[in-house]
Amino acid sequence: MAKSLPSDVQVAIVGGGIVGCATAYHLAKAGWSVALFERKKLTSGTTWHAAGLVSETQGVPIMSALAKYGLELMESLEEETGQNTGFKRNGSITLSLTEPRMQELRRKVDYALGCSIRAEEISVAEAQDRWPLLSTHDAKGAFWFPGDGYTNPIDTTMALAKGARMHGAQVFEECKVEEVVIEQGSAIGVETTQGLVRAEHVVNATGMWAREFGLSHGVQIPLHYTNHYYVVTDPIQGVTGDLPVLRVMDEYAYYKEDAGKLLIGCSEPHATPWLPEEGIPEHFEFDELPCDEEHLYPILEAAMERVPALASSGIRKFFNGPECFTPDAKHYLGPITDVKGLWVVAGFNSTGIQNGPGAGRALAEWIMAGHMTMDLTDVDSRRILPGLNARSYTATKAAETLSHAYAMHWPYLRKTKARGLRRTPFYAALKEAGAQFGSANGWERPLVYGAALTDGFDRQPWFEAWKAEHEALRNDLGLIDLTFGRFIVNGAQSEAQMQRLCGANMAVPVGTLVYTHMFNAHGGIEADVTVACLSSSRYLVMASAGAEPQTESWLKTQLEGTGVNMVNVTSSEATLAIMGPRARDFLSDLTDSDLSNAAFPFGTWQDLHIGHCPIRAHRITYVGELGWELHIPSEYAPQVFETIVAAPNTPRPCGGIAVDSCRIEKGFRHWGHDIGPFDNPVTAGLTFACDFETDFSGKAAIVAQRSAGVSSRILQFRLEDPKALVFGNEPILREGQVVGRLTSASYGWSVGAGIGMGYVSCETGTKASDLISGSYQILVEGRAVGATVSVRALYSP
Repeated sequence: MAKSLPSDVQVAIVGGGIVGCATAYHLAKAGWSVALFERKKLTSGTTWHAAGLVSETQGVPIMSALAKYGLELMESLEEETGQNTGFKRNGSITLSLTEPRMQELRRKVDYALGCSIRAEEISVAEAQDRWPLLSTHDAKGAFWFPGDGYTNPIDTTMALAKGARMHGAQVFEECKVEEVVIEQGSAIGVETTQGLVRAEHVVNATGMWAREFGLSHGVQIPLHYTNHYYVVTDPIQGVTGDLPVLRVMDEYAYYKEDAGKLLIGCSEPHATPWLPEEGIPEHFEFDELPCDEEHLYPILEAAMERVPALASSGIRKFFNGPECFTPDAKHYLGPITDVKGLWVVAGFNSTGIQNGPGAGRALAEWIMAGHMTMDLTDVDSRRILPGLNARSYTATKAAETLSHAYAMHWPYLRKTKARGLRRTPFYAALKEAGAQFGSANGWERPLVYGAALTDGFDRQPWFEAWKAEHEALRNDLGLIDLTFGRFIVNGAQSEAQMQRLCGANMAVPVGTLVYTHMFNAHGGIEADVTVACLSSSRYLVMASAGAEPQTESWLKTQLEGTGVNMVNVTSSEATLAIMGPRARDFLSDLTDSDLSNAAFPFGTWQDLHIGHCPIRAHRITYVGELGWELHIPSEYAPQVFETIVAAPNTPRPCGGIAVDSCRIEKGFRHWGHDIGPFDNPVTAGLTFACDFETDFSGKAAIVAQRSAGVSSRILQFRLEDPKALVFGNEPILREGQVVGRLTSASYGWSVGAGIGMGYVSCETGTKASDLISGSYQILVEGRAVGATVSVRALYSP
């Protein structure tokens, strides 16, 4: 007899894979009422066929912490539930076949040590001792991660589901959710094939169905499914239960013991999307996809040389199953801005087994607390840009994401698929001028000019072009194509609402520019913006292109119900920045306006003309030099650009890499790297941007933090070895002990060395003078490089 549905629960979860079951487990264990609905059987989508590899080391520290937690949970679930998970912590070996891969993996070990994860470089001989079937031909080295392992995806999911039930959750199989019931912009329950269940929160944990399920409710969740292959051999002598996972990323393969057999998985460099004509079939359940065996031959040929025993072993199974991937290779976790009470946790890029348990915990805590309980900025669902969700786009990018999984992870990696979606009016001219473009939220953004970008962890040929651009901004004149997210905040109560949202005083005269932050209730920085007061009831809020969707989400949710309107006007203007010591003289020849310091002081804006065209000029800088941002109505932008480049002594075009090196020398923070929802202005050294005479959201928490003293502080570092290069995430050592990591890093051409900034932990209340008195090093490819530390900017013009 079928179980009857509850009339209402606190949380309804749609999807019975490992992520949905992990979310149910953590919510139920905390005492919340939960119902989970699975259209077919638990695990029947993509969970069941996952290879089950689990690794502690993830892209950012909080993801690594959650992965470690997930592995520990797998170890304890059997005792808690009586359900075996199949988890084995056998460790993993990564074999390197090239010197660049050695550099990449040494940096990965550095990062792991900074996250308190055990990792080490080992000899090729030791790798062979741990993996006796291995041929080490062409190997340059090997790396050992003892905390890694693998698990049985179905058994682990069933253990989570059983644990959820033990704590009161209700799990319904063969119960499809037809729709999320939405009333007045809020999710209020789910309509299933067996009836309605009301809920305060609804979670979309539908895996590869998440995009289509979202679209059926007007919600954008950009992901797509790809063909993802592995093979299983016949039993092989010497394949024992204690064999570590082996990765040979240079050959796009991994090897896992599977009951005396080998499972050989492929992260092939030419991955393909799965493109069913009418979407995922309704009957899809524990299904496989047709297997293109020829597609695997290059990888299998290399595998037979890497593991010679394969040459005499049969292949028991060629397998192809769908896996879903996101355009930026990060999963989605968090709220859907436009529908209150609707959440998403999906898009795990073939890492759902290792990341699912931690993600379930993180989402459960966010739902229960009403705010993030850990810094999930990297995977925050509010980063989704609605326009980037065409099926052709998501399919192309999903295949690219899979193709890059085992490719080299270069410092300035430029992905090449589905490019050119968002272009400023200057794109064609800048491309002709030699711009090498990167991409951010679909925008094409110049990185460097006049030299082809090559990849490496050492100095590259294009560094000379970068140096010239950096020095132009510092010593002469540079032109920068800037892309901003722009929002008009408008209404009779705009000033009052901006005063509430922003740390700075927003009751300012028209024509004022204000650099400020928006805080959550705990004083964390939700937005890092520059605001132009356009009138007494109208403000222009500007954020970096990379933070556009998050800033829009914050404004939208915080202004709801206030009578103040917010409109995204990002596409209405383009921006050229003219920066450097010559900026005033150069621009003065192009306009009739007085640009003297008295007539046009820093932190103000004015309407003026460049040639025949109207613009709004902002006297502000992100590189630390004299300069103006020229905000130009899009239709006038090409003419303004032509006027500038036709002028005598025209500025040098400068790319984003030079902007970054200049801003790090000056200690300017970047949201998403140096500051975010779990950083406050006290630890970030940004209290100067707060006006404590005003009343703003988060003020009480910031004042309390300032009074109590901080347990970490952001500092700047200059490496003493000018040859050592840093790119971010390198561990910071003090007296030989890890005390933090670099959140931003570059090469400081003005100071002649690698530079960075990062938070250093300390005893609460430690004075800055005491904090900088110690001996500091930065860990670079296993070498502790001495570093000079500073509270102030490393360079000031």
